[in-house]
Amino acid sequence: MSLNLYYITTPTAPWVSILFVATTLLTLGLLMRLLRNAGFAMLPWLIGIVGWLTVQAVVARAGFYQQLEHVPPRLVVFGILPSVVLIVYWLIGARGREVSGRLSVADLTELSVVRVPVEIVLYALAGYHLVPTLMTFEGLNFDILSGLTAPLVAYAYGRNWLGRGGMLAWHAVAFCLLITIVVLALLSAPTPLQQLAFEQPNVAVLQFPFVWLPVFVVPVVAFTHVVSFYRLLTLSRELHPTTA
Repeated sequence: MSLNLYYITTPTAPWVSILFVATTLLTLGLLMRLLRNAGFAMLPWLIGIVGWLTVQAVVARAGFYQQLEHVPPRLVVFGILPSVVLIVYWLIGARGREVSGRLSVADLTELSVVRVPVEIVLYALAGYHLVPTLMTFEGLNFDILSGLTAPLVAYAYGRNWLGRGGMLAWHAVAFCLLITIVVLALLSAPTPLQQLAFEQPNVAVLQFPFVWLPVFVVPVVAFTHVVSFYRLLTLSRELHPTTA
């Protein structure tokens, strides 16, 4: 099946880009609040993240990620992989586990509210033929449900209206919804792995500012789920210690 890249450089209405930039800044703000509430100095984190976003913006605007002949794809190697490596390093490192133990599960959960504007942006991008419809809530992406329920779940957990089991269940479902859209996005992107949406592949993430979705927003949301699992399961062991 022939690949349609006709829309790869299609411009969008200014409001779509503005909304996504605002969504990225909201993600950054909520992450900084999460770290501040845990007692961390925010400036080093802020400098590092802003630097990362700036680098990604520059290379995306230069068309670096739109050169699709490279295998593996440049976006995977220079954009997505570093975020994945950082999360894995965080989880297996003693320092990362120590830091994770100080993060609030309610704050981690609440950050998923950013998924609501993300889904609105994806829906708009589908109208400009920059992502396939299957990546929106009109297709196979129901991730907006996580964003809509996140503040309510966080509030209920903070007030002890929702127990550890309920919070684990919510994060499990929300994480599955996130994995679903990530898989759809990967299989719809114009790479050797593409299996879906050849008539309109996922090309929005190859340009600025939407490149920030796979290199920052999605990794941060995934991070909140993984750390929440760690916190909740660690809490379980603390409440039910094993005896020799």
